[in-house]
Amino acid sequence: MVLITSQFKKFLKSQKGKKAFKKKFPQEEKSSKREEPTCYECKKPGHFKNECPNLKKKEKFNKEQSKKKKAMVATWDDSDLSSSEEEERDEEVVNLALMAMEEDASEDESDNEVQFSFDELQNAYEKLYVEYENVCLKNKTLKKNTISMSKDIDNLKNENSKYINEIEFLKSKNGFYMNEIEVLNVSSKLSIDFMEENEMLKIEIDALKKSFSTFSNSSAKLDNLLGLQRCVFDKAGLGYEEMNNVKHFNNFFVKKVEPKISCNYCGRLEHISTSCFRRKNS
Repeated sequence: MVLITSQFKKFLKSQKGKKAFKKKFPQEEKSSKREEPTCYECKKPGHFKNECPNLKKKEKFNKEQSKKKKAMVATWDDSDLSSSEEEERDEEVVNLALMAMEEDASEDESDNEVQFSFDELQNAYEKLYVEYENVCLKNKTLKKNTISMSKDIDNLKNENSKYINEIEFLKSKNGFYMNEIEVLNVSSKLSIDFMEENEMLKIEIDALKKSFSTFSNSSAKLDNLLGLQRCVFDKAGLGYEEMNNVKHFNNFFVKKVEPKISCNYCGRLEHISTSCFRRKNS
């Protein structure tokens, strides 16, 4: 309603300065037919107040009287007048001022007075009503758009919260996997160290095996040499019979028992737990 009234006021202001129209109401004639304008000064049809000849004559007379009064006021100071004449002139001045005030009031009323016919007001109202309906439709569409946009915003907020939770979960999972990677790196470093130590132990074992093999060969040769010697009581070839019951020394030295290497993990021989194949594959 505020919009309609403001636009109606603008329309009325835009129509100022145009010819004034008398408001008419349909009686026996058609509503579209316009009545003849009536003058508010002389109450005669066919012209408006600002076009009235009586008003123009009155304005002309008032202007002439005002010129005469002004000329008389200008000559008051130059002549010595009697008290009666001064009173009459004072009354004339008062009347002149009143006439000037009435003229100004009539001019203001004629300037501010804007009249419209019923058809013009009805057309203006219909136009404003059409604009009002258009504004209402636009308002409805805007309300629908705001509701849909608010729903979309709520959905986007929910999706955003879900994605934030997923990101936090992935961050925690990433931290767990990073810790596992660090553990695996440490274990890989330890396995590399163990591999190097295993290679060193293999080299030492090979050297020990070589030393044991040389020692066993030398002990076997020594046993053969000692077995070829004659016994102290064997006097064959010097006129004595051969002693059949005399036992020769087969093994003069007792063989040293070799230490047997066994695994502490699987229990098999010839390897230790650090080089155990089953332990590596388990």
